[in-house]
Amino acid sequence: MTTDIINRLLKVKNTTCLSVIIPQFKISRNRMQNPEQIRKTIRKAKTILKRNASPTGKLMMEKLDSLLKSVHPDYYRSGIGLFVSPDVSELVYFPFSVKEKIIYDTTFETRDLLYLRDFMSPYYAVVLSKKDIHLYSGTGDELVEIRDGIFPMHQDDTYEYARPGLGTSFGYAMKGFEKDKSIVTQQREESFYREARQQLGVYFDRSQLPWVLAGTKKQVAEFYDATGWEDKAAGVVTGSYSAKNFFDLRTRAWSAYVDFRQQHVLNLVHTLKEEAEPNRLAKGIQEVWEAAHEGRGQLLVVEKDYMPRAYLRDGEPVLYLQPPQPRYTLVPDAVDSIIETVLDKGGQVMFTEDKQLRPFDSIALQLRY
Repeated sequence: MTTDIINRLLKVKNTTCLSVIIPQFKISRNRMQNPEQIRKTIRKAKTILKRNASPTGKLMMEKLDSLLKSVHPDYYRSGIGLFVSPDVSELVYFPFSVKEKIIYDTTFETRDLLYLRDFMSPYYAVVLSKKDIHLYSGTGDELVEIRDGIFPMHQDDTYEYARPGLGTSFGYAMKGFEKDKSIVTQQREESFYREARQQLGVYFDRSQLPWVLAGTKKQVAEFYDATGWEDKAAGVVTGSYSAKNFFDLRTRAWSAYVDFRQQHVLNLVHTLKEEAEPNRLAKGIQEVWEAAHEGRGQLLVVEKDYMPRAYLRDGEPVLYLQPPQPRYTLVPDAVDSIIETVLDKGGQVMFTEDKQLRPFDSIALQLRY
């Protein structure tokens, strides 16, 4: 999954588009797929295609069936999305909760895709093993190992010692040897981690990207003790990882990064509550609608499942929440229109989970002026 796929879906306009978003539920430790729920939602989507009698309906049904066959039964995500048009066919996995949506329109459903794109920025994953440290470059759940002559780093465990002399007690000498060896081993681990800190710092200082740490609880504690980086990692994934469970590492590392990004959004919301100047902030769907269409929107923050129905009266820029008289046009999802307007006018969009923007009536817009 790459941002190129998301951007390609977001650019599709003025054609027949079907977006099918399906929530998933955990049915075992490593399985999130609920096959019956998926089939039920797909049947609903096909009914909508038949009802609209589109000339490309048959082709889109075939594409839908093809995508359904490619759903990975062990790919445990919180939701999946199937996006189909006459020229496009994409399967997307979501690492956050979604609501069931079947949308037949001239564009694809944008909200979950934009929210997903927020989590597709690059990061690093540092993986500790018994004698090695591996560094990966991450985007989404794709991890690519960095092999630059420095990483992966390997700890030399050669241990030199003097054998006990003939005049010593053998038992006492062996205990002393074991104690001496454990001290040297600990010193070497600390030295290894300090060296790793120096080498990792080159990457982190240059890129300023967040990083996720993976390893057993013992390895993570020792790494923190030696480096002093307890508060530096964006997240921690505990466990022992190797090529055998690399898939688990990928999914858990991204989940940790997603948690980090969500906390970043919560911090932003807190800043808006505490520090935003009243004349530089619009809140509530009607205020935000007006400011967005005036081109004043710098940053839109909205609950990702907020979908109010609204109305427009011919010749008026005002958004109504109740049907006006005498004639009006229904706006099925005013938030989607606001999102597109803010983006078209050079603004940014960020999403929160539901109920996190209650003080702003679920939507807020930071203004340029």
